Amino acid sequence: MRDFFQSLFVPGDIQNILFAILTLILAVVGGRLLRHFMPRLLQRQALVDRFTAWMNIADKDQLNQRVARAVFWIFLLGGLLISGAILARIAWIQETWRFVQQFFADLARLPFMVILFEILLVLLATFLLFRLVRLVGHWFIALYARIEHWGGQRLRPLKIQRVVLLTARQMTDLFIVTSRYLRLLVSALLVFIYLSLVFSIFPATRGFVAGIFEAILLALGDGWTAFIDYLPNILNLILIIVITRYLLKGIHFLFIEIGKGTLNLRGFYPEWAEPTYQLVRILVIALALVAAFPFIPGSSSPIFQGISIFLGFLFSLGSSSVVANIVSGVVLTYTRAFKVGDRVQIADTIGDVIERTLLVTRLRTIKNVDVTVPNSIVLGSHIINYSSSAARYGLILNTAVTIGYDVPWREVHTALIAAARATAEILEDPAPFVFQTALDDFYVHYEINAYTDQPNQMAVIYSDLHQNIQDSFTAAGIEIMSPHYAALRDGNETTVPPERRPKGYRSPAFHLEIGRKKDGGTEP
Repeated sequence: MRDFFQSLFVPGDIQNILFAILTLILAVVGGRLLRHFMPRLLQRQALVDRFTAWMNIADKDQLNQRVARAVFWIFLLGGLLISGAILARIAWIQETWRFVQQFFADLARLPFMVILFEILLVLLATFLLFRLVRLVGHWFIALYARIEHWGGQRLRPLKIQRVVLLTARQMTDLFIVTSRYLRLLVSALLVFIYLSLVFSIFPATRGFVAGIFEAILLALGDGWTAFIDYLPNILNLILIIVITRYLLKGIHFLFIEIGKGTLNLRGFYPEWAEPTYQLVRILVIALALVAAFPFIPGSSSPIFQGISIFLGFLFSLGSSSVVANIVSGVVLTYTRAFKVGDRVQIADTIGDVIERTLLVTRLRTIKNVDVTVPNSIVLGSHIINYSSSAARYGLILNTAVTIGYDVPWREVHTALIAAARATAEILEDPAPFVFQTALDDFYVHYEINAYTDQPNQMAVIYSDLHQNIQDSFTAAGIEIMSPHYAALRDGNETTVPPERRPKGYRSPAFHLEIGRKKDGGTEP
């Protein structure tokens, strides 16, 4: 085509202008043609369908229109650039461009224009900052929605064998939180770039920007150097942690088997397994901390050592009672004074042991009241264990009644033993027996003793035993006299219930005898 224009003997400048116009027309026509046929072309592409599905775009036509519009503007911009390059070869356009450049260069040297230009640059940078922050916000909001969409499809629970470490919901929340922190980091980076650009516009603050960059780079360099120098210590710490972890796993497995009874050690009882493991665990962790202390960052600094000494001093002053309870708990464990589930009496508290720790012992009374007793108090008090021998020998429950001398003791023994045999949870073998513990001025103390293997039911058994004693004595016609009960007997009717009295019973009459002295004696 250039030869065609030359054949027409068109002057050089006019030839370049016509060629530039023709190039621009071809760019516009080509862009419009592609804009018209691009949506039809894109509708046949499987890649576009995948892209729209991945971006969760419902309106594909809108996407096609945007792509076609972008292609049109690309063609138009390309045509403008080519036309501009052609026109730039014309001499008078070159002279005009140099004149415009010189004019604006002279104008830019004016102080007012310099300040105005700097302000315009600041405004432009601020505008771009807000636009970029807003655009980043839109991007991350779309990312949040995409992560939520992936939560039930692509994000699976994090498992180790059958142990679920993180559920799918927790994984989704973790990715969303990470994205939010990433958004803050990107926003902070944009603000930092914005400040750097703004400070670099003004000559007075350019050194400040350089100082900031230098300080940041110096800090990053020092941190990286310190990390490289500290890397062997990190490896030593990791090695100590791994060895300690697997050593504790092995020790735990050993004591679990001892506690189950699958592994027997002479003189070592299964109930010692758990507390012994806790003590060994504390010892292993303490040794690991001692071994790891030299590799901790700053452990050799005087400030770190001073803080360690201060904390140790505070711990030694404030933990005397705690240490006493721990030592008492260890002593109680290995003396086997009681175990969880035993019915015990500690000082004035009777209850079942529901928990034992190195610090405290917890009892639950028959009223369902939980009592926490420090181990130092437990060790300093007398301990009565009702359960330790109950399963093997039986626990002897006893209660006493006082009966007058007018009742034959054999009948009292028979009634008491019958009452004991009628009580639930009382063992037939060994058989109940009776002790006569005292012969007082007006009555005899009878004590019934009966065996049971259910010490945790002591309160119920005692209650049933007392009820059965009342029924048994009433059936035998024996009157129970309390040592604190006093009565002036005048021959009136007995205290035996009417339904238990003999048939035809009558109250005896009241007798009064009056005598006189005769020959040193008394005559009625």
